[in-house]
Amino acid sequence: MTNQEMLQVGNTIKSQIHPTVLMCAAARNFGVYEDSKGLFGLQFNISNTSKIKYGTVRITLNGNDLYNIEITNRTKKIIVVCEDVYCDKLNETLEGMWENKETIKKWDPRIPTFQLTVDSN
Repeated sequence: MTNQEMLQVGNTIKSQIHPTVLMCAAARNFGVYEDSKGLFGLQFNISNTSKIKYGTVRITLNGNDLYNIEITNRTKKIIVVCEDVYCDKLNETLEGMWENKETIKKWDPRIPTFQLTVDSN
């Protein structure tokens, strides 16, 4: 796979995650990677969530056109893994992996979005 194709996979994964989900986890340092099995994915760092002080998230596109998600801590120890996630379940799966259930229960189930209106005057 070329670098351009790797970037396309990474950008596709990132586009399927709501920006608010990424913002709430202080997601940063986005990059693409190839794992030991030759599969490609998106990697980024998170911090100060209710479960994880600092972690690295790896979302890998597996051979079934689904995602495998792995979160490691600073010492590269795997904290949590979730396999075969559909793209439409990516947001809630990620939040469930890095936030405590008590924290999630306090949130409004709708992801907040902003709509800009243009004054016609």
